Amino acid sequence: MEYICPYCGKEIKGESICEGCHKDLTWAQKIYEKSNGCYIRGYHEAKARNLTTASVYLKKAIQFNKYHIQARNLLGLVYFEKGKIGSALKQWIISASLKKEDNFASEYLDKIQKSPKILATYKESITLYNKALMYAKQQNNDMAIIRLKKAVTLNAKLIEARNLLALCYVQEKQFYKANEQIKNVLAIDHANSKAMTYSRMLSKEDTDTAQPYELEYIPRQVKNSYVKPSRIIDRSHIFGTYVVYFIVGALFMFIVQASLILPNRTKDYKNEIIQLKESELKLGQLLENERQQSQESLLALQEQNEKLTQEKQAVELTSSKMAQQQKVSEAAGLRTNKEWVAAAEVLYNVAPSLLDEQTVTTYQTLKEGVYEKAAAILCDEGYRHLNQGVFIEAKSKLEKAILYEPTGTILRKSLYYLGRAEKGQGNGEKAKYYFDAVIKEHPGTNEAYWASGELKTLE
Repeated sequence: MEYICPYCGKEIKGESICEGCHKDLTWAQKIYEKSNGCYIRGYHEAKARNLTTASVYLKKAIQFNKYHIQARNLLGLVYFEKGKIGSALKQWIISASLKKEDNFASEYLDKIQKSPKILATYKESITLYNKALMYAKQQNNDMAIIRLKKAVTLNAKLIEARNLLALCYVQEKQFYKANEQIKNVLAIDHANSKAMTYSRMLSKEDTDTAQPYELEYIPRQVKNSYVKPSRIIDRSHIFGTYVVYFIVGALFMFIVQASLILPNRTKDYKNEIIQLKESELKLGQLLENERQQSQESLLALQEQNEKLTQEKQAVELTSSKMAQQQKVSEAAGLRTNKEWVAAAEVLYNVAPSLLDEQTVTTYQTLKEGVYEKAAAILCDEGYRHLNQGVFIEAKSKLEKAILYEPTGTILRKSLYYLGRAEKGQGNGEKAKYYFDAVIKEHPGTNEAYWASGELKTLE
């Protein structure tokens, strides 16, 4: 087994003594073997798609041996499979810095750098998930579901978003949709605890663990048998002679031991005690030296880890800024072609905090010109689908219209049409919610008057 010497950093191939610093590495071999055992367990769990359990074993493998490149790379792949792109990049960057040649982590990083749109898409899905989490805490499940659906569309492997979406569906009593999300999570990660909990909530089945069946051992019965001797032989006089001989021999051995053997043994014991004390002092000095060296190595590793963390953050920030600037340029091209809705979708996912001053000005100008027209187009399309009785498509268009900061006229129309669409689907409570919003937020308008009439029909 190949590993790194913790004292001098030299690569060792199974020897218990380092050829560079000549240190005893028996203790290090045991730690590295334990790390390798955790990696093997994590590998088998990942192969069985028990990603949560696999990540636990792989983290332990890295704790025992931070130079375990295979464990770091596999942990990055597990994170990537679960939709945690940031955690995956962290492991691969550290792995690439520890071993620069013949390392799959470098290939993974190159693939991601060559396709910045993928990284930007994952970043957008995380932003949408965070917004949805805020709405879910405010009990605004409708707005949370809208953002979670879009986050899952951008990153189908984002397990946390699917779990939150399933929970929102459960609270809205849309159990079929919740079950679909739970199935998707368990297809990615068979051992995901949240998904399994939600699944039990839906099925209402308690799994009772059966008591193991214990086998009772019954010893075989042996019949007592008695054999009567043919005749009785008297050997008492011979036994007495043997006893006398034994006592005389024992006394003779005691005399020899007391006069010859015991003094020599006592002297040997004293010499052995002196040697043990000297060995104890030497061992104490060696342990103190090793403790100091280990502490110095630990400080150096901590500094290296901080440096790698800063480099990773710088790479992520640069990549994110480039992705946001590309979005603004893409939106400008769509606006030139008068593709208002597509341009609005791109601008909605831009993070202004990552733009420079000039690009921020361009972003604000595009946003002012695009959002209003996109909202109006989506409102009209939603109204057309509503009249055709296609309620699902109508709701999708109208919900998007509300996201693009519409004017008061478009906002109240969209809310009123959403109420009618929910009413058409038989969702009376949601319809009342939208009609009440029109009446409270836009009093005195035609939509408020029409909404009042719709509410009377729902009572």
